[in-house]
Amino acid sequence: MKLAPKGMRDILPEDAILREQVVELVKNIYRKYGYVPMESPALEYLTTLRAKGGEEIGKQIFVLDDDELGLRFDLTVPLARIAANNSFAKPFKRYAIASVWRKEEPQKGRFREFWQADVDVIGTKGMRADIEILTIAREVVVSLGFDKPRIMVNNRKILDAFAAKLQVEDKKEAIFRLLDKIDKVGEQVVKDEMEEVIGEDKTKQLFQLFDTKGDNKKKLKVASEISEEGASELQQIVDGCDFDVEINLFLVRGLGYYTGPIFEIKASDDIGSVYGGGRYDNLLGAYGQPDSAVGISLGIERIVTLLKEKKTQNNEVLKTFTKVYVAAVKDEFYKDAVKVATELRQEDISCETDLNERNLRKQFDYVNSMAIPYMLILGEKELKEKKFTLRDMKTGKEEKLELKKLIEKLKSI
Repeated sequence: MKLAPKGMRDILPEDAILREQVVELVKNIYRKYGYVPMESPALEYLTTLRAKGGEEIGKQIFVLDDDELGLRFDLTVPLARIAANNSFAKPFKRYAIASVWRKEEPQKGRFREFWQADVDVIGTKGMRADIEILTIAREVVVSLGFDKPRIMVNNRKILDAFAAKLQVEDKKEAIFRLLDKIDKVGEQVVKDEMEEVIGEDKTKQLFQLFDTKGDNKKKLKVASEISEEGASELQQIVDGCDFDVEINLFLVRGLGYYTGPIFEIKASDDIGSVYGGGRYDNLLGAYGQPDSAVGISLGIERIVTLLKEKKTQNNEVLKTFTKVYVAAVKDEFYKDAVKVATELRQEDISCETDLNERNLRKQFDYVNSMAIPYMLILGEKELKEKKFTLRDMKTGKEEKLELKKLIEKLKSI
């Protein structure tokens, strides 16, 4: 019996339900700010994917046999291709929630196929778009139950200017890739590897500068000495957000197409990043129509894993969307159970009936195994009185209700 391909996995019902809940919440928040959905093919021409993906990403592309096509590694490159070939009213504000693929070695919590939920703005040069993007992302994280997100920002203009100051522009991408690994492997490991790339003296200069302690004001002062434009953009973002934003001069973001402010959001201090993104003003130009652009991406896999841990601890994991199970005491009452279930569904109440011709005890067993919250019992007495027994499966409490009252109660809970 073969399993799913390496680095990919089957999403079983409990996880799939939680994913759908997350996706629906994210969609609703994105829509509140005027963003519209857009979809693109899973496959792109390799020339499209490699145009601005960078050397590291180039190694991670799943290439098809004809060597012309590959699976998309993010949702930003397809957006840039589409936006460069279409005329949209500006700003163009879109969201996309879909799978992407990267051919890297699977690790705990990291897969070769994973879902992202992106939100992007094309056609706005100023920092208002960046501020709105961060506001949306923060609302998503808080709405998912993480009320103290850590929101970090930096600017690639500062990083680029410092690389020029150190005269290591030809090694810039290697430096950025190493800095991007600090959270994963630790500062000392990165320092050791950095010394092999740019030498001990320049590594020391880099870490002395970027490891600036203190508040945003102090960090902005250091940043402005390297890049006034980069520091000014950060200042505008910090001032424009009505929530705490932390300047982190070590923040890099691995993709090579970022050109200005970059963002990362952790669900809390002790939890890894769930959102990442930034400004990529030059990406559309690679596809023929230059324009400014900024976006951020939610890692669905990571946020679902964190939520499942919380919900498991609180015994809140759903196994089904079913709210009530309509049980016939005897097989002769099954048609009546179906009729009642039909009326409940017409009122948008999710329900099930027995498909396996089981006795009442076995129907109880099924309801308990699926953690269905309510059970509606139909027997001769209930049908004669036109009052149905509704059982709360958590408390065991029962009450008899006419169908109209029953519908009102189920819709209210």
